[in-house]
Amino acid sequence: MDIAVLMSVYNRRETTLACLAACYAQIESLRAGSRYSFRIYLTDDGSTDGTSDAVQSTFPDVRIIHGDGTLFWNRGMCAAWKEAAQDSHDFYLWLNDDTMLLPGAFSTMLEISSALRDKAIVVGTAKGKSGGLTYGGRTRSGRLIPPDRTIPVGCDIFNGNLVLVPEYVYSKIGPLDPFYTHSFGDYDYGVRADKAGIVSVVAPGILAVCDRNPGLPVWRDASYSLRQRYAALSGPKGRPFREQFVYDFRSEGIVKAILHFLSLNLKVIFPIWRKSADTI
Repeated sequence: MDIAVLMSVYNRRETTLACLAACYAQIESLRAGSRYSFRIYLTDDGSTDGTSDAVQSTFPDVRIIHGDGTLFWNRGMCAAWKEAAQDSHDFYLWLNDDTMLLPGAFSTMLEISSALRDKAIVVGTAKGKSGGLTYGGRTRSGRLIPPDRTIPVGCDIFNGNLVLVPEYVYSKIGPLDPFYTHSFGDYDYGVRADKAGIVSVVAPGILAVCDRNPGLPVWRDASYSLRQRYAALSGPKGRPFREQFVYDFRSEGIVKAILHFLSLNLKVIFPIWRKSADTI
């Protein structure tokens, strides 16, 4: 069984190296049984901190795809996936470089996939360093679904931190949609899978450590001007209106898309008068 690990990174050299070290530890434990083979495809979106050189020096087997700084996460993942798809793979495994794998993560996800005849998307759950759940499978409304200890649990959408996509799924719905720049692509993939009749499940247990992105986004922070807030909202790492609208339309229909468009504008016009928040 051949597995392509897909990553998109930018200017987090030490974090990327630590993630790859944990990834290779998983790979070596699985290679011992000679059942699985792995290849890592990593998009470096124009890093200026020496990420590519460090990765190539430390992990020469990693295939690096070079971006120009305009790909961001989703399109960087698309570039890695496009490169990987030129080869023959049984699985495509998404991995964020800030997501530190815990022992047995890959084997757990592959076992669950096998139990589901390799026809379902398998999502790994991450916790923060303080212990609370941070990323994983979610309901359509965005609520994080706690994993069961022993059995997979269904989910509607998911964060792209740690996700196993079998070739069967890829053959049905293709890769991430390059329409999205940074965000939305992972959630959108879950929506598209559901519409195609493909099941998505949360693997048992906590499989990785990844802290939640800190702080209140600029577009909701009253200490910034209205112009600055709108610029942040429409930027690649904000909530670009076209991308948000298309995702909402695909997920919930035209009425939800219009209402969310209006609510985003209200949140920018009437921001939060404090420095941090747990949710957006």
